[in-house]
Amino acid sequence: MEQQGGRTTTKRVQVRRRLEELIDTGLKPGDAIPSERALVISLGVSRVTVRQAIADLVEVGRLERVHGKGTYVTGPQVDSQLHLTSFSREMRERGLHPETKVLAASQEAADAEVAEKLNVPVGRPVVRVERLRLADGTPMAHEVGFYPSALFPGLLEQQLDTLYDVFANKYGFVVSSGYQTVRSEAADAVHAHILQIPRKAPLLVQERVTKSGDTVMEFATSWYRADRYRIHMRITPSGAANGA
Repeated sequence: MEQQGGRTTTKRVQVRRRLEELIDTGLKPGDAIPSERALVISLGVSRVTVRQAIADLVEVGRLERVHGKGTYVTGPQVDSQLHLTSFSREMRERGLHPETKVLAASQEAADAEVAEKLNVPVGRPVVRVERLRLADGTPMAHEVGFYPSALFPGLLEQQLDTLYDVFANKYGFVVSSGYQTVRSEAADAVHAHILQIPRKAPLLVQERVTKSGDTVMEFATSWYRADRYRIHMRITPSGAANGA
């Protein structure tokens, strides 16, 4: 231990500070930190001390462990207020660079769930769009959306990374309202692969139905990385107005 300003600084704290300096000056989000063995040799401390310091930084969100691969500098953290806006606009408002990769797009017949959400008959043609959402290069969400083909003829020929802009500019449908549900889920093999996270990692799953006026235009499900996304809601007592 060493003395700083009359206080004793443990080796664990010293290692943590050295790692924070490395993160701040020599690494960027997504970069791996040196191995535990390399840190033990370079810093002259025990492996237990290194592990404790890394655990501290994982707990506060500066590092993340990827099973079987190593420990990496974390990417962006996003706080959402659950307002109705596009992913790209929300990321830009937080100073992040948004990117959308279209993974698949096709026309198919609406099954019972999709038909109910979109208020169309079962079997009616709908466009299915699957996308990966990124912020500053970090995978944030895997999204699958369904859109009535009758509302958006030729949609598959359009630029599908900015759908709300396409709906407004090409088809005249501007998002005006919607409702959304949120649940938790463990990542299966598919989502783990797409989002680059371990299997069974926690996800926030948002199901959204979006309208333009009285017309339902979208049913979408988004699987967000829980380590990258936090939801904030403003709440008021339901009985506040009547004194209950």
